[in-house]
Amino acid sequence: MITPDVPPQGGYLAKQCPVRAQWDVIRPTEPRPDSPVLERRFARGREFEQQIVARLIDLHPGALIIAPGERADREADTLAAMRAAVPLILGGRLPTDLIGRRVGEPDLLIPADDQAGYRAVDIKHHRCLDADPGRPPAHCSPLHHLGWAAAAPVPGSAARNRREDLLQLAHYQRMLEAAGMAAGDGRLGGIIGVDRVVAWYDLDAALGRQERRSAMQVYDAEFEFRLQVLAAAAEHLADPDRPLLVEPARISECPECPWWSWCGPQLQTGPGDVSLLPRVGWRARRMHRDHGVTNRAELAALDHRTATLVADGVDLRPIIAALGTLPDDTPITAVVGARKRAQRARLAGAGIRTLHQARALGKSTAAYADQPMRDLPEQIDLARAALGGAPAYRRRGVRRVEVPRGDVEVDIDLENVEDGVYLWGTLVTIRSPGWAGGPAGYRAFCRWAPMTAAVETGLFAEFWAWLAGLRGVAAETGRTFRAYCYNAAAEGGQLRRLAAATDLTDEVAAFTSSADWVDLLRVFDTQLITGSSTGLKAVARLCGFTWAVQDPGGGESMLHYDQAVGAADPAAAQAARDWLLAYNRDDVAAALALRDWLDQTASSYPPIEVLGT
Repeated sequence: MITPDVPPQGGYLAKQCPVRAQWDVIRPTEPRPDSPVLERRFARGREFEQQIVARLIDLHPGALIIAPGERADREADTLAAMRAAVPLILGGRLPTDLIGRRVGEPDLLIPADDQAGYRAVDIKHHRCLDADPGRPPAHCSPLHHLGWAAAAPVPGSAARNRREDLLQLAHYQRMLEAAGMAAGDGRLGGIIGVDRVVAWYDLDAALGRQERRSAMQVYDAEFEFRLQVLAAAAEHLADPDRPLLVEPARISECPECPWWSWCGPQLQTGPGDVSLLPRVGWRARRMHRDHGVTNRAELAALDHRTATLVADGVDLRPIIAALGTLPDDTPITAVVGARKRAQRARLAGAGIRTLHQARALGKSTAAYADQPMRDLPEQIDLARAALGGAPAYRRRGVRRVEVPRGDVEVDIDLENVEDGVYLWGTLVTIRSPGWAGGPAGYRAFCRWAPMTAAVETGLFAEFWAWLAGLRGVAAETGRTFRAYCYNAAAEGGQLRRLAAATDLTDEVAAFTSSADWVDLLRVFDTQLITGSSTGLKAVARLCGFTWAVQDPGGGESMLHYDQAVGAADPAAAQAARDWLLAYNRDDVAAALALRDWLDQTASSYPPIEVLGT
């Protein structure tokens, strides 16, 4: 039960790290200031919102803008506007929900079509649509007719289910319900992104492919839990003997958190927290804690063979319980049961047919059978690699690291901002004598004009025509062709999106599904393991590659892009452009250096098995 001392909270709370919410109350140290990259994101977000609002005012003369002022006055004005069925409310503030402990300021409130009540829509400076014909199409309405009734499916496009967006919409939905002003024909919310349409979301639908709960269900659980965290933090502040509810863990938002300077050193103490490992999040960390595993060394000490059986769904608990109570020559079948054929087969495959052979199983690892973790063997190897003496290890069963090579190789790396892709960088390497199909080396396809749909698609068409032409010449001359990226989720996603906008969908799909398109991240990650980040900047260190520019990274590149297209001083603009080209050139050069290292050196690294079984 939440105490009345917890003040009403905004929608950001439900999507915020609970540890951050806790430290916002406790303030264990001086918080870090926002980075320039984060400040830029906020500023660009505000600028984009202003642009959209200005456009909406032009399109909807009947719109009402809630005037700035005292919160109570704005809440009253917003409620009065909804009761008056104003066709569009901008900058409103919903009535405070004292029972639910909620406050909220949706960017837009749109009346339900032919129904009483309103729906919330937020403006976000990011893309909301993906080119994904395999998923149900996104339902979008144009800015000149915002309502759900005007929404229509967009063939070939799927709405991005950004968790943070949907939780914020769910927060507004609960507030509308508390005020008695929610639409009566379904829980729907919308996001206006850089696509400049309203992408509509059913908040009662499953949040994602891996999350069966609806956005409303996830929001309710997350918001309630964080209210509990805030209550406990307030009690701890008043009485340090009162326990806190959460403790630090490494998650994706940590690098931008003002409290990372407090959490980071704690997590890195000694062998390091298990959450420092890639893809080990809150749930996995909690399960490890439940089984007495508190750091990477304890995780690395678990038995890999036993973990593999647990991951395969074998319930080892009856077997462990039988040890010492039944004779060693007891067949496993007598313990497991005749009906569990799949489990018996997996045990036999692991060489365990009697209780005597089962004595080699790790009891601590077998205990995980109460909450099977399918990636437990992977996590054990990650922990061992992170603490091992070698920079990298070959994965289990990998005798030689293999990399697809071609006579004509092209490394590809794009640079983009929220509004689109402004640079396609390429590095051509010729590994076949007698080639006359074009020069080797670096080539950049870029635009320094302010980003528009026409600028982006024109640039892509130029890049694609060049790439397709190069690939065609290679095929005509009997040479193998390979194009490489590092993380196909980035380049591949942008290729599909821009292909759909330029009538190249089939052509691009045929390319990205062929052997000519190689994801070097997958090549690396399926054969090598380091126990740390597998980003290009991290793994390039293995082959000794360094970037010429200072602070290379996607966030820094956005700061330089703003200068490259918007600086009043031509010299400053040119310096920013030079930085971006040098950064991109090193990105593709790093991919080539990594590929050569994988091909020539990586096989000499030890197998992960040397660190234990």
